[in-house]
Amino acid sequence: MDATCLSMRFSFSSAHRVKFSGTYGSVHGHNYDVTIRICVKGKRDLVLDIDKVRQGVQPIIASFEGKYLKSTTEDALGIGPNEYVEVPCIPEGVTGECVAWYLLDHVRKLLSDIGIKDLVEVQVVVCDSPLNCFEARSS
Repeated sequence: MDATCLSMRFSFSSAHRVKFSGTYGSVHGHNYDVTIRICVKGKRDLVLDIDKVRQGVQPIIASFEGKYLKSTTEDALGIGPNEYVEVPCIPEGVTGECVAWYLLDHVRKLLSDIGIKDLVEVQVVVCDSPLNCFEARSS
């Protein structure tokens, strides 16, 4: 099956901790790079209005900037309500995989809300360093 794809890149800086790791168990930060890839069935001149998608995704990305990424099941431990973003994840902390799935869910809802049909695949890749990337994919 032929498909046409487009990709968008974003970045943000946030802090988190993962209590299951001896190395990364204390609070630390990352400069995250995010790539969102959307593929639609067939060969088309215009897959979708990339600016409309970017405008929908940008506020989600911006909400992470300078914040602590807190799991919905993690204790806030003195962090004020305006200092974190809750991401569904394990009690030990937010992982890159959880951020990727969180963003994928929001992107899929956005695409549905703006009427994008014939999706072949939506992919979100979240990198917390040049060496570590986490991918969530929906087809």
